Amino acid sequence: MNLPSSPSTQSAVPTMASQLPNNAVDSQFFSTKKVSILLDDSNYLLWRQQVFLAVKAYKLQSFLDLNITLPPSTVLGEDGVPQENIEFASWLLSSVSPIVLPHSIGLDTSAKIWNAIVSLYGSKYTSRMMFYRHALHSQCKGDLSMCDFLIKIKSFCDSLAGCGEVISDHKHVTPILNGLPSKYEFIVSIIISSPTLYSLQSVMTMLIDAKSRQQIIVAEAPSSAHIVTQ
Repeated sequence: MNLPSSPSTQSAVPTMASQLPNNAVDSQFFSTKKVSILLDDSNYLLWRQQVFLAVKAYKLQSFLDLNITLPPSTVLGEDGVPQENIEFASWLLSSVSPIVLPHSIGLDTSAKIWNAIVSLYGSKYTSRMMFYRHALHSQCKGDLSMCDFLIKIKSFCDSLAGCGEVISDHKHVTPILNGLPSKYEFIVSIIISSPTLYSLQSVMTMLIDAKSRQQIIVAEAPSSAHIVTQ
């Protein structure tokens, strides 16, 4: 025998955006989907990901999509009449740190707030990426020790990754090889002529080992010369 459904059981099922009228936002979204980090000058990409995943859970990608489409400025009220999206704007501001909040002064809709944040940090991250790319590909070993040179290259790669760029082993290895002096040409030739791609770790190990061998040869050279003169 089929038992009647319990009212409490039915009410426990959240209403998803796909069941709501266009541009309507389920009120449960604002109480359950909290962004775990506050936007500041160093975590824009993480914050953007958190916001997107939160709205995706309630099928609200039209508010924030991968093409940075601005959220609708209105939602439907309880009476079905469009009204300013104050709740969504408030939710966005609750995920912003005090140092960023001044940039939202005078912005009274979610669309204006989102647009201001994307414009501000999107341009900043583009400038940072250009700076780190140039620094990465112009870095030479020079007088740096091999370890310091490799650390320098890694720091630029990490900075680019923090700006959202995917850094493959190839992208990491290329500036290393290009920044080496001519005395490392034999190692560079071995690496680039190999039919099998060397991993980043293998390349770094080869270079550090080569530097160690050079230091041993230099250290042994005076004693060898002394033996010859005898």
